[in-house]
Amino acid sequence: MAFRLAEAGTSVTLIEAGRIAEGTSMTSFAWVSACEKINSDSYYRLSLAAVAAHLDLVAEFGAAGNWYHRPGVIQWLGAGYEGMALAESPLFQKLDRLAALGYPAERIGAGDLARLEPRLCPAALGIGEEAIHYPEDGYVEAPVMIGALIEAAIVRFGMELRTQTAVRRLITDNGRATGVETASGETLSADVVINCAGRWANEVVGSPDLTIPLTPTLGLIAYTSSVGTAIRKVLRTPYLNVRADGGGRLLLRANDLDETLAADDVARPDHPAAIELARRLGELVPALVGIHAEAARIATRPIPQGGLPCVGTLPGLDNYWVAVTHGGINTSALIGIALRDEILEGRPAPEYAPYRPDRFFKAAA
Repeated sequence: MAFRLAEAGTSVTLIEAGRIAEGTSMTSFAWVSACEKINSDSYYRLSLAAVAAHLDLVAEFGAAGNWYHRPGVIQWLGAGYEGMALAESPLFQKLDRLAALGYPAERIGAGDLARLEPRLCPAALGIGEEAIHYPEDGYVEAPVMIGALIEAAIVRFGMELRTQTAVRRLITDNGRATGVETASGETLSADVVINCAGRWANEVVGSPDLTIPLTPTLGLIAYTSSVGTAIRKVLRTPYLNVRADGGGRLLLRANDLDETLAADDVARPDHPAAIELARRLGELVPALVGIHAEAARIATRPIPQGGLPCVGTLPGLDNYWVAVTHGGINTSALIGIALRDEILEGRPAPEYAPYRPDRFFKAAA
């Protein structure tokens, strides 16, 4: 959002409580796809537009747009679809729905898997079992993308960046947002305030009347050291998600292990979940048996109540926008365009019409 607004000629000050991309953005699997949103026409259209926005963004940056990788994704049937209405359905039902939508996807068996990923355990996909291959799906290296956008916004468009500047509260006057107050007591005035604080979106506004109902969850990602065994695709197996992470490293996570995390857990390579992720990797890729996690990170996912995005204005408060969503990396390129056009031109994006914050305030009323 900051990049798109600065690009449009707006004077932008980006305020960050710590370092850039040190929070949830750095601890994301960052799968970019629309294939998991097919139970909802509106959410599918939003996600599909988001994928297109990512493609457009990297094209704008040319050779410097090197953060979006599309090696394809392989999803086992038991991996757990985000679209829960299809989570326990036969594979062909999801494939039929994807085919009807024109989404690139294909059924693969054990022989296909061995061809696509020859280093996997021969039993990775059992006899008679099948998976879905999304040949055009991929992932974003979020810190690389964020760094490139911020650098461009500063160098090319004059954006001001304030790091290590925590926000204490939103300042309002007569039903309008007029700026923010920092933890040090400094007042920063603004014509428009956009809250992109994610998990901390409610903590920075300083008023219970402006909070969004959130149901955050914890997630742990482990990283291997550089390995000589290549994983070509993004893999979503029933017990392990794995993808490349640059420098020959692999990034690992698992839904069931995330459920074991506690709020006071410390992210360490010897965390039980990190140890288990490395063990599962060895099971999946025999050449990597005995590998250890080199690093681990734990983040809090900013999930609005109901699991759907929350992007737009709050009723009764002008000049204030909020953008909080699970899968924020997936839709980030679209959110920037959507809010730029709404703020500067008064054109709300139709993709976000069902996902505006006023749904929560109407329910409360």
